[in-house]
Order: sequence, then structure tokens, then C-alpha cells
Amino acid sequence: MGCNLRDLASPVPIQMTDLAGQRIAVDAFLTAYQFITSLRARGDGKDGTYLRDSHGRPVSHLMGFLDRSAALVDAGIDPVFVFDGRPHELKFETLAERKERRVNAKEKWEAAVEAEDWKAADKLGAQVVSYTPEMVQETKRMLDLLGISWIEAPMEAEGAASVWCRQGQVAGVASQDWDVLLYGSPVMVRNLTSHGTKKFGRMVTAEQIVLADLLDEHGITQEQLIDLGIMVGTDFHPGIRGIGPKTGLKLIKEYGTIEAVCEAKEKELPERLDEIRELFMNHPVSGELPASGMTDEDGLRQFLIEERDFSERRVDRALEKMKGAGRMRTKGQSTLFDF
Repeated sequence: MGCNLRDLASPVPIQMTDLAGQRIAVDAFLTAYQFITSLRARGDGKDGTYLRDSHGRPVSHLMGFLDRSAALVDAGIDPVFVFDGRPHELKFETLAERKERRVNAKEKWEAAVEAEDWKAADKLGAQVVSYTPEMVQETKRMLDLLGISWIEAPMEAEGAASVWCRQGQVAGVASQDWDVLLYGSPVMVRNLTSHGTKKFGRMVTAEQIVLADLLDEHGITQEQLIDLGIMVGTDFHPGIRGIGPKTGLKLIKEYGTIEAVCEAKEKELPERLDEIRELFMNHPVSGELPASGMTDEDGLRQFLIEERDFSERRVDRALEKMKGAGRMRTKGQSTLFDF
């Protein structure tokens, strides 16, 4: 999941209401994986994977996006979910490794289910679930009904979102991927869609990282941060063996660039270095972000309750939050989808 810069960052805990009145770009795929790995069928006789409707179709993603999207709007945030586009060829190796890990985990999971070892199935379930193209389309349909904007990036969601943040179209990028900082987003927000939940018995709190503060704290430039990230390892390159965040920071401050570090330490220079740098410095984007809309109550009820077996209580709870934020379409009011 990108470059690990955790050891170099000094996140500041925030409340969701601290972002009220601001438009925040949210990394849709990482958010979806948060939902499908946490909202699972667990316990005796359960396979440890998705929660499903009466037709066996996954609904974990829809539950998560419904509840948390409504919570964001209720806090005064205007979210725009950014979906990944086509990956760059430099990421193919990373994706292949992820697929291999999932295949290996699935073999063990299937054996656990066959043996009715529900504890093992539960542990492995989070490793075998995936966010399928069908689930992506279902998510987009529900967001449309909620009146919450989304856009598909040409390539990496966090890359495009970071460019939009640099342009001032959004106030921050919500993602767990530290590459957001390499892409140059002025503000990164972690744990936004899990704020207020519990993980390993501890309450999760949203955190904000300001890029300028991080650069000032360590006395480096954005270009040097990118070089540091490449040395540590990103989705586009596995990194240089033996160099972690702290060692990388020391080396980049002493020598200035990857080229100088590799020469001084007799390391092999990463292949296609300039191309990787360019991906971080000037990531492709696609035009203006779409405007937010109003919630289609009837359409949302039809989709979630009638088609996907959601409880009325769950949908009502989300609708109340949208209504409280002034985001409910009145009866007879047209939307862009009516024309």
C-alpha cells in the first residue's frame, strides 16, 4: 500500500467536525477494502468473508459506504470519492504479487471452510475478499442516489486526488496510503472513514498531516521526499534493500539525491527512475471535479431495501443525516439524471 512514511510523520489528531465546510477527496478503493475486511460474516458456521443479501451477493461495501458517507455529510464534510483508473505498467509487478498472496490465502481459506475450522476461516477471510468491478458499479450507483459525488481517476486515485488538492479543488486527501505525500498533497487525512470505530480494542481517531510541516521538520524538499520514498519502496519500485524511512532520511539529507546515495553506497540505481519521479511530480488528472447533488430517497430505498435486503432502520438512519445536512431532494424536484 504505497510507501511507508509513518516513522517520519507527526500526525495531529482531529475531529471530523474540524473539516466542516470543506471538500475532501476520499480514496475510494482503500475505503472499500476497509469496509469489506471489517464487515464480514463471522462466528461458527460463517465463512469469514462478505456480509451478503438473500441472493448471496456481497453487501459489506454498500453498508460501509452508506453509513460512513452519511456520517461525513452529517459532520459538514463534502466528500468526493475518487476511484482508481488504469494502473501504470510499473505497478503490474506489485499487483501480481498481491494477486499471488490472495490466491495462496484462498487455498488455505477453502481448506478451513471444508474442515469447518471457522476460526481459521475468519482469520483468512479478510485476505481473500476483493472489491470486484460489479461491487464498484454498485457503489457508484448508490453514491449517485445519495447525491454524493465520485470520479474515476485516469490512473492512481490518490495521485489524482493529490493534484486536485494542490489545485485547490479539495482541501485535503483522505487515504491510508502514504504515497499521498509523495504526490504532493498539501494535506493528508488518515482514518477519516474509520473515525470513531474501534480497532484492536482502541478507538480510532482521524489524523491530519500537513506536507509543508513534514518537509520543514526534516529539512528536505518535495523532490528529496520523493527520492526518499523511492528508496524505501513504492508501488512502482520495490526500493533499495536495507534502506528504511529513517536510514533513507539520513542518507537523502547527507547526499541530496538517489543518484548520489547509490554512488556513495555502491547501490544499484532504480530502473526508470526519472519516469517514477514524473509519476509523483505530475500525475495525470481528468478535468474538474463533479458537483455534489441531492439524495433521491425513493431511489435509495428501492435499491437498498427492495433489491439488497437492507433494513429500513439502517437506511432511515442515513437518510436522517442527509436530511439534517440539507441534502434531501424534495418530492417532485428534478435531478441531472432526469434529463
